Amino acid sequence: MKSLAAYGAPAMPALVVVGFFVWFANWIPQTRWQPPQKLAITVGMTPAELAVQGETLVRQRGCMTCHTVEPGAGIKGAGRGPNLAEVASRRASGVQGGPGTLVEYLVQSLYEPGAYVVDGYSNIMPASTAAPAKLGYEEVVAVVAYLQSLGARPSVKIGDVPRPSGAPAAPAVAAAAIADPRTLFDSLGCAGCHSLEAGKKVLGPSLDVDGLGHTAAARKMSVEAFLVESIVDPKAYEAKDYPPGVMPQDYGARLNAAQLKSLVDYLAGRKS
Repeated sequence: MKSLAAYGAPAMPALVVVGFFVWFANWIPQTRWQPPQKLAITVGMTPAELAVQGETLVRQRGCMTCHTVEPGAGIKGAGRGPNLAEVASRRASGVQGGPGTLVEYLVQSLYEPGAYVVDGYSNIMPASTAAPAKLGYEEVVAVVAYLQSLGARPSVKIGDVPRPSGAPAAPAVAAAAIADPRTLFDSLGCAGCHSLEAGKKVLGPSLDVDGLGHTAAARKMSVEAFLVESIVDPKAYEAKDYPPGVMPQDYGARLNAAQLKSLVDYLAGRKS
């Protein structure tokens, strides 16, 4: 009869190996990802302190997905949106036909970004109080202070900036665009984030026919069904490697059935 030691001998190397990996796993420094903490913005903060918090918010809440801060590059930097460097000096007197002061201009840009769109850019920016930024009132003031600091001295404090009066009304889609789906595509601002050319990466994924077909097949849907879902419920599927929550969530309410069908047919029926 074999001894217990004989039975245990073959298992010893395996135990040694397992023991080594257990030790190694515990030796590696353990880290845990934590979501960004809500910033503590108080009424007594100075404009300079608010500006520091505002810079953090701008970088945390996705603003830099489209905007850049490139000193000396002028208004047209390398981003999808205007360059923010020197915005305070560039808009010291607001804009012609609109707000007449820097603070009024910055506030309008955050609450109603479509009210004034810089030449050469599309009307794609959502209100800062809506997704994805979802800024609260104190956070809006902090962002205004930070933007003031880009070319001037921040001066705003909590209470100096008006609170939002409510969600801005979505721009209506012209009825004439129904007959021309490409005009509809452009009027909704789709071209600002999506290319119709294969492999051309913008803010959102390309909408070329082959790419749409592959994605729809992977989701076990027809291209038309996938497009309808993407337009009326964009959070149902968000492509990897692209910022989430950027696409407006209200197209289902803004488009009537004829407009939705026209747009879907156009995108699904384009020749590759």
